Amino acid sequence: MKNKIWERKYEILLIILFMFMSVTACSRYTINFDEFYTMQWCRSSLPDFLHEVLHDTSPFLYYFMIRPFAILTGQNIFMARLFSLAALCILFLIGTGFVKKHFGQKAMFFYLGILYLNPFMLQKSTEIRMYLWATAFTLLSGVFCYLLLTAPTRKNWTFFTLFSLLSAYTHYYAVLTMVFLYLGILFYQLGTRNTKQLKNWLICSAVTVLAYFPFLLIAIAQIKESNGNWIQKPGSRLEPLKELFVSEIPYSEYFYLLLMAAFTVFSLVAFLKKRQVTYYWSLVCCSAIWGITAFGIVFGELVKPVMLSRYLIMPVCLLFLGLTPAVKHLPKYLVLLLFLAFALIGGIRYRSAASSLKEDQTVNTLHFAQEHIEEQDKIVLVSGDDYLYNCASYYIPQAELYYVGAFNAQLILEDESRSEFWFFDNGNYLNREELEAAGLTIEAFGEYQFGYLFFQIYRITKPV
Repeated sequence: MKNKIWERKYEILLIILFMFMSVTACSRYTINFDEFYTMQWCRSSLPDFLHEVLHDTSPFLYYFMIRPFAILTGQNIFMARLFSLAALCILFLIGTGFVKKHFGQKAMFFYLGILYLNPFMLQKSTEIRMYLWATAFTLLSGVFCYLLLTAPTRKNWTFFTLFSLLSAYTHYYAVLTMVFLYLGILFYQLGTRNTKQLKNWLICSAVTVLAYFPFLLIAIAQIKESNGNWIQKPGSRLEPLKELFVSEIPYSEYFYLLLMAAFTVFSLVAFLKKRQVTYYWSLVCCSAIWGITAFGIVFGELVKPVMLSRYLIMPVCLLFLGLTPAVKHLPKYLVLLLFLAFALIGGIRYRSAASSLKEDQTVNTLHFAQEHIEEQDKIVLVSGDDYLYNCASYYIPQAELYYVGAFNAQLILEDESRSEFWFFDNGNYLNREELEAAGLTIEAFGEYQFGYLFFQIYRITKPV
């Protein structure tokens, strides 16, 4: 047992290191806009939860997974973040198991380095969203796609179908990614004229379509309900893809894109030259991100933008997996150099994330709310900043929240429903002289913070 652990000492050290980086760089108190909805639904009633999930613009599976975990852990934000690390462990096992076994140790370290230490992974590894779980299911589908091409068995067909469905149940862009894996297997069976496996593909595809069809109807209904106005036209055609790799090091995104493109071309040339199934599988895995990106660019030009950087995480990570067969042809010192480059970019990103976390004072806001804001106290916000409203409603559930279109003395005096209230001012809306001239008492408590948002807290009392 000790010998086995010692043989894997570098892999174990890497997973411990990245776990440490993820945990120490993730926020224990703040939630972003999308995470708010996840946590809010987790503490809602079951009927409300089902209604919201069915009317959201994402498939249901992640929410059904995170809700019982969140309930068992007391709706703790930090524990909900750690739930994503379980998916990260699956990705690690793919590297130390599948990649190392089939493509060697160099390929394993390349895979772990580019997957764990890229700029977006530190953020997503502990985000309370579905992306890491969708990635884990997608890469497991990619693993069994390889096994089906090299050693098709009933077990491999079963697991490929299962993980394909799980990924499709987790994100709609995972559905697009699965299309490329299914087509890759189909073209291979047609090219080899393997009638038996072609029949198995038809059975697998029929099961997949039937199992997903009810949720396809839900997806269509969700898309019709949503206008997708949160997806803005990108600054350039490859902007959503480049955004994943932006870091504190200038032009780091081009380093990753060139690496992805170069390895894809290498796999294409190797397949055309050697006609080996390994390089065919590599091309299938690589084709997803390039195909989805091309589709997104064309659809964005002809209809409307449909790509966000985070939507591309699943096919990008599948490409990382697909690059591993080519790595065995690289000199070990070049692989080491690439790994060190990944570590440098990831380390600088970690330092930036840890510094931001150290400066965050959201915890002071929570302590203030616990000490001063009582049950059924009223909080007034000027309409326009939904993030402030979301945070206030989530972190201060004992209070009643009110949106106003403007903030002036006349409106306050005319409103008979609030004789005393709190005002969270994130835009210098309060005119102290005007309010005091109207006889209102203003008590200032200083500046506070919710994540990236800073605001002043006041308590305002009307004259008796």
